[in-house]
Formats: sequence, structure tokens, C-alpha cells
Amino acid sequence: MSLQSDFGPGAARERIHNSVEVDLEGRFMLASGAEHPCRIVAMSTGEMLFSTPVRPRLGEKVIVYIAELGRFEGGVSRHEGEGFAIGLKLTEMKHRKLAEQLVWFANRDVLDLPENRRHKRIVPMLQWTIVRLSNGKEKTAKINDISLSGVSVEVNARPLVGGRVMVGSKAAKVVRLVDGGFVAEFEEPFAEGELDERIRL
Repeated sequence: MSLQSDFGPGAARERIHNSVEVDLEGRFMLASGAEHPCRIVAMSTGEMLFSTPVRPRLGEKVIVYIAELGRFEGGVSRHEGEGFAIGLKLTEMKHRKLAEQLVWFANRDVLDLPENRRHKRIVPMLQWTIVRLSNGKEKTAKINDISLSGVSVEVNARPLVGGRVMVGSKAAKVVRLVDGGFVAEFEEPFAEGELDERIRL
């Protein structure tokens, strides 16, 4: 799979953004306040395609929450098959972050990524924590997402890949640097059932 897949026949003529197939559970809220479950089946940094029997009107504002990726919003751009698409409104930072995540989704089946996402990722309610680097310095950090096996954080630091850090009270090994932070794998993963949105590191 590559980032040059598309949502449907002829769609490439309408969008300049590359898309990638995904299979993610989510919930979306319409302008009326009604909430519905859905599956997100394709994404780019410009659009998101939903699989759902709900048919909101074109242009209607939609807010969607995906446990692995967080909160997004946008307007309904079209109806397609058994669902609809929204055009995403992203800040520059969130645009870069989503682009990195989509690269991972696109290549997860062919790349031997050291932080291979074996477990579902969540975005905790309390995202702020302290990162202690191998040199003893401490930095305030924001948790982008966390799983049983690892964590992605935004922090003003560039630790060495392979280096040991403390993310809150959890010891971890840095496996990849990203723009504005790093991804680390826990030395002792959480057990099944220990992790939910209320977790505090």
C-alpha cells in the first residue's frame, strides 16, 4: 500500500491530497449534537472517508474522535458509497503530525518498524507529563498517544535513538525521533486492562 491510493474512481481529479486506506473505529458528532459510531476507511491530510449509514447534509460541520489519532473537524464534502467524506481543517502542527501517522499506516505492512504498533493507541484525558532524559534533565511533554507497549510525545528535546528516558513514571527506550518529539517503547509494557483514557504517567 502507498500514499497514492485513492478514495474512489475519478476522485484524484477532485483532490490534491494523497490518501491511505485505514480501518479505525470512531465517533462523530453532527451540528445537531447527535453522536454516531463509524469506521474511518481512508484518510489524507485533506480528507477523511467514513463508513456509516448516516447521511449528513453537504457542508454540515462534523467533529470526529478517533482513539488512535485524536479529534478532528471539518465539513461534509461529498457522499460516497455507504458513507461520506469531510474536508479536514488542520493546524500546521497537526497537519505534520497526521502526515507522519499516515506514512506509518501506509507502510506498516512492509516496514519493520521498531515500535511496531502491536496494541491499540489511545489519547489520554491528561496529556501533560514530565520526560526525564538520560542526562537527568527534565522537560514538560505532551502525550500524543499511548499504547500498552509505547508512547508518542511532543517535547522540546532530541534524545538519542536507543537512549533510555523516563516518561512520567515509566522507563522507556527511544525508538524514533519525529518532528517536535519522539516515540518510545516501554521497558515494561502495561498489562491488558491497565490502560484507558484516564491513565496518568
